[in-house]
Amino acid sequence: MRWSLVGAVALSGVLAGCSTGPKAVVSVAEGAPVEQPTGWRATATADDQQRIDGLTDRMQRMLAAVPAGMRARIAAQGMLLNPTAGLDAPTLSPGSYQCRLVRVGGRRGVISYKPDFCYVAVVDGKQSFTKQTGTQLPGGWLFDDDSGKRLIFLGTLRPQQAPSAPPYGEVRQRDVAAVIERIAPFRWRMALVKNDGQGDQMLDIYELIPVVNGSS
Repeated sequence: MRWSLVGAVALSGVLAGCSTGPKAVVSVAEGAPVEQPTGWRATATADDQQRIDGLTDRMQRMLAAVPAGMRARIAAQGMLLNPTAGLDAPTLSPGSYQCRLVRVGGRRGVISYKPDFCYVAVVDGKQSFTKQTGTQLPGGWLFDDDSGKRLIFLGTLRPQQAPSAPPYGEVRQRDVAAVIERIAPFRWRMALVKNDGQGDQMLDIYELIPVVNGSS
């Protein structure tokens, strides 16, 4: 009994010391705020953001893959097919443009098509872009880019016979995104980052030239 009593007293002292000691304080550090995307990145899908960011590398790869016997066709397009030709001040003035499609890839390497017409308008303070003639009719909105050397187009592709197209981001198969750069005085290019599911097999680039005094 004596040893039990002594042990009990000792144990109670230890417990008492534990209960009166400083208590651990648990704190949760506040996490860093999540940066929300702004500008065109707030609208573009994740896939299109990745394609836009990788467009220059893609152009270089596809041009390098053109057979040597067709390289003269690349040279004939001048700055239009120079991946690093983008200049400052890429803004498009409202009005009509000739938009000529040049397609890179496939068996023909580089092929140029007959020009169609496109139109840039200002709606509620925002710029819209619409291709008016041809078999494929992209239409949507233009966004400034932080680089200061390009515009970003986000829209949808409307077949010629269709009366309208869904908004960007609603039907993925209809979405179309592009990078617009000024490559010379009164000359722009609009490079589509996706070509109707063709992936890296094709690259569509439009040459945009303003229509002056109704010329065609």
